[in-house]
Parts: sequence; structure tokens; C-alpha cells
Amino acid sequence: MWPTPEEAASLREKRIQMYSDIHNNVIPERVPIACNLLKYLIAEYAGVDIFEFQYHLDLIHDAALELSSKLNTDVGPYMPANQVMDRPVGFFQLLKSQSFVLGNNGVVQHPEVTAMYDDEYDELIQRPYKFLVDTVIPRQYKGIDWSKPVETVRNMQMANDFLQTAVEQTLPAHLEIMEKGGFYPGAPPTGMGFTEAPFDFLADQLRSFSGSMMDVRRHRNKCIEACDALLPLLFEMGMPAEPHPLGSTFIPLHMPTYMREKDFLEIWLPSFQKMMEQYAARGVRSNPFLENDWDRYLDIVHDTFPAGSVLWMEKGDPKLVKEKLGDKFILYGMFPVTIMKQATKQECIDETKKFLDIMMPGGNYIFNFDKSPMSMQDVNLENWFAICDTVREYGVYDNAGEKANGQLLNSENFAVDNSIELDYSDGYMFDFGIFKEENPLVPDSAKADMMSYMKKMLSYYLLLLM
Repeated sequence: MWPTPEEAASLREKRIQMYSDIHNNVIPERVPIACNLLKYLIAEYAGVDIFEFQYHLDLIHDAALELSSKLNTDVGPYMPANQVMDRPVGFFQLLKSQSFVLGNNGVVQHPEVTAMYDDEYDELIQRPYKFLVDTVIPRQYKGIDWSKPVETVRNMQMANDFLQTAVEQTLPAHLEIMEKGGFYPGAPPTGMGFTEAPFDFLADQLRSFSGSMMDVRRHRNKCIEACDALLPLLFEMGMPAEPHPLGSTFIPLHMPTYMREKDFLEIWLPSFQKMMEQYAARGVRSNPFLENDWDRYLDIVHDTFPAGSVLWMEKGDPKLVKEKLGDKFILYGMFPVTIMKQATKQECIDETKKFLDIMMPGGNYIFNFDKSPMSMQDVNLENWFAICDTVREYGVYDNAGEKANGQLLNSENFAVDNSIELDYSDGYMFDFGIFKEENPLVPDSAKADMMSYMKKMLSYYLLLLM
């Protein structure tokens, strides 16, 4: 049931204050709740055909409102369609994607694919952007063939139109839910970012999981050089246009738990550590999702990840995570989503309280599951509602307003290192200096806008590979 407009306005202000406290190392009024509703789950709840709704996302409008009115969360539970988080199927079909394909169960699958061979490292290292655009993307997307420009432009434009339509079909419900529920609005879009760690990017769609694991042994130095070469591109992509105190750059971390610690330290970590430190130096908070169980790496995370980062933990020992990381970071997630399907309502309530007893002390915790429920098969709605209600009632601090146990962003005082910034004058990207020579009447004030257009193009290509 929705609150009254007056109640919604009051809730919104309280929620903004809670998140402001969390980000400023202050103990909030209570533990914030950050649960969200995925569109597959909503479609199943609404009884909409799983294939039909993916081409007409507005079919779940009413169901999204109904579920959002019942879920006691603080963030907006329903977001507009997103290329990465939702994988709008028509976008990938129009581009003839090899890496994102519609499965028989109606869910977009990500098969293991290879778009770069092990003898092509030097090409990637020498001119990474050119190699990705010219070679990798056409291998992954058969609808992008630079030898067929007319067909390629058609496919890309139609795919973009499909994505834009998906946004337009989901935005009205999102806005209505945000207004009616008084949910926390978050930072402005310009204060948010998304990217990947360099080795994860290399492994995901370039070399594949198995290929990258072989390369760690056979082409170790090339892997390190490739990470260094990719770093400026990925750093630029994840850099928010206008860093915001409540904003962050989300970074899913795929590969570390599959690697030996020696390989993690020597190959995976250095480029990612530099990425996070340079974000922190520029006032940007990193928000990595530590996939799988990172318990064996917790000491390394504590010593190398910047203070004030928001760490979304998936698996592991909550007590150990809180003990090892609770004095430096904002912790997020970890509550097992399987509990609400396997346990009774009372057991869910009891387990939630036990979990909060571990994560609450000292502040700096945002409640969420270890992963977002994908479908109705993953959830018992009555139990989900009970879990969130319990967090709201039980997760109240008696020392709100006091200093939390964590640390502020960039407590280490990292200095800005301009060597990480992308060089746009490689002859393959837009160069404002050349543009100005060709068009001498263009004012210097146009540079910022022109470069933002180039960054959008850069992000477009990189997102195809994420």
C-alpha cells in the first residue's frame, strides 16, 4: 500500500539522510534496505508470456507498481531498462550477438565465446581501442560488419532504437513508483558510472574464461601488458561526468575467485588497484560487486581497496567479512537469497535478526541479498516482505548520529595521476585539435560537449563487450 503524498515526501527525506549518513561515516537512523525487482520476476508475477514481455516491456507496468507498493525497501525497486542489467533481447538480436543469446527458457544467456586469439595480444596492447572496434566487436556481433556499412548502420540504429524504446516503456512506471513510494533517489545520473576490471574485461568476451586461464600460464607478461593497455579505456568509461558525494562507479568482479592467489596479486590486482585509487583521488567512490566467496582475499582487499568503497559481497562468512572489512568500507549485501525460499516466515525473521546482529554494529552496512532474485522460482514473496519488514523494525540504531567504524572516501589522500587518462589523439578517436583546425570558427567552449560525444561512442563500444 502506498503512503500518502505527505508521508512519501517525509520518507524520501529520511532516506536521503540515511544514505548521506552512510556515505559520511555516520551511523544512520536504521539500516538502509536496497532490494530491487528484476523484470523477469515481475513478468512471471503478472502472468505475462516470458517471450512476449521482452519486446513489450510496458506489459509489466501495473505489476511493477503493485509489487513495489508491497516491498519495504528504501531504494527504487524498479528501474528503467538498461543494456547491461536487463539485456533487452531485441538489441542483441538486431546486432546478431554471439555472446548474448535468448535461451529456450526466455532468459538471455551468455555462452563462453572467444573474440581474440592468443597471438593477437600485441595488436591489443599497441592500439586497444582500434583493435576492439575493428576486430573484436565484429567477431562478437555479426550484425556489425565494417565491410558492409549500409547494413551495419541499419543494424546499429535499429538496435539503439529498440533499446531506447525499452527505456521509454519502463520509465513511466519507474517515475510513478519513485514518486508514490518516496524512495531514495540516489545520486544524479551524471554522478554514477559503470566499468569492469581490466583482466575481467579481457577474460569475459575477448579471450573467454578458459582462454584467459591458459594465458595466465602461457602468456603471463602479455596478460599484464594487456591489462595496463586496457586500463585508460576502462577508467575513462567508468569516470562519472560529475562526481557526486552519494554517487559511485559499479564494477562487477568476475575472475579473482577462480585464480591462484599469486596470479591474482601479480596479474589481476595491480591495474584494478590503480583504477580504484585514481577514482578515489578524483572523488569517485568505487562500488565493486565481489562475486563468489572472497574470504581468502579479505586481508588483501582491506590493504589494497580504497577506504570508503561500497563493497557488495556475495558469498562468504558474514562474521569474518565484518571483522576484516567493517573498519574501512561500506558493506552491502550478503544475506542469502535462498533463505526466503527454503525457510518458513518465522525462520526468515529469525535469520534476518541474527544476520543484522553481525552486520549492524558500528554502522556502514546496507541490507540486500547476496544476489538479486531472478524469478519467482527464487522467492517466496511473503517471506521477502517479512525479511524487509524485519530489517526496518529490528535494524534501528540506538546510537544514530555517532561516528561509524569505517573511513571516509580517500582517507589515504591518493594523488591524481594523469598517466591513467585516455589519450584521445591516437588517430582513431575524435581529436578536438584536428577538428578545430578543420573548422577554425568553432569556439573552444565547444570542446567539452564534443568530447562528451566521443566518450558516449567509446562507452557504446565497450558496453557491447561487458
